[in-house]
Amino acid sequence: MGTTTTALGSPAATKPVHRLGFGGVLRSEWVKLRSVRSSGLTVLGAALMMLVTGLIFASTVGSDSDGANGVTDPTGITLSGVMFAQLVIGVLGVLVVSGEYSTGMIRSTLTGVPSRLPVLAGKVAVVVGAVFPTMLASAFAVFLSGQLVMGNAGLPTARLGDPGVLAALFGSAATMTGVTVIGVALGAVMRNTAGAISTLVVLVFLAPGLGGLLLPASWRDDALKYLPSRAAEAFTTVVPAPGLLTASTGVAVFAVWVVVPLILAAVLLHRRDA
Repeated sequence: MGTTTTALGSPAATKPVHRLGFGGVLRSEWVKLRSVRSSGLTVLGAALMMLVTGLIFASTVGSDSDGANGVTDPTGITLSGVMFAQLVIGVLGVLVVSGEYSTGMIRSTLTGVPSRLPVLAGKVAVVVGAVFPTMLASAFAVFLSGQLVMGNAGLPTARLGDPGVLAALFGSAATMTGVTVIGVALGAVMRNTAGAISTLVVLVFLAPGLGGLLLPASWRDDALKYLPSRAAEAFTTVVPAPGLLTASTGVAVFAVWVVVPLILAAVLLHRRDA
């Protein structure tokens, strides 16, 4: 009679859920990336690894019996650290996603973005924004300093204006960024840090060696050149090894290795429970 009731669906009985637009998702992912100290250290560690390894190769390449005659690709020598840096930077991609699953933070992240796919896109965007410019700067730094070291030792050198040099530098930065994105995708697919990192290491680093041991000799070389590391080699070297893909085909094949895991990650993220 004098009692006031509140309908279950009325505004007084329900709390509005704040939904983030893509701009908000980007800001949130950027804050999360920056707030984890190890993220910045990993990016810098990969850049330093590429720089130090390249300088070591540049300073020791002429010490064998061939001397200057053994130097056919000065650019490739200074970029020798790219392969090692990929291992470090790829782990960052995995942790960007798997770290949230291990702490349970992914539930609150997906609550604010029910469509889920913008979360994956946001993680990829901030990783690319952090990794590519840093790796590109490191590639230029190791190239310029490495050529100086080799020139002082009387070895053949390359210049930025030489054919293929800029493509190799930008391609190296793009390769490391792509490996990081593959790490993001594997982290989302597997939701387990150890499993995703192990898969990344096998795919990017161990597959060429394992394939060389296990595949039949009749079609081994034709198959191996389509692996991500071999495809990347086609567009990151000034003097490519015999039997590699063309540079444009290498770009396309490497892009497929990046995009396919991302598509799988998007499908599973949309369908599975957090």
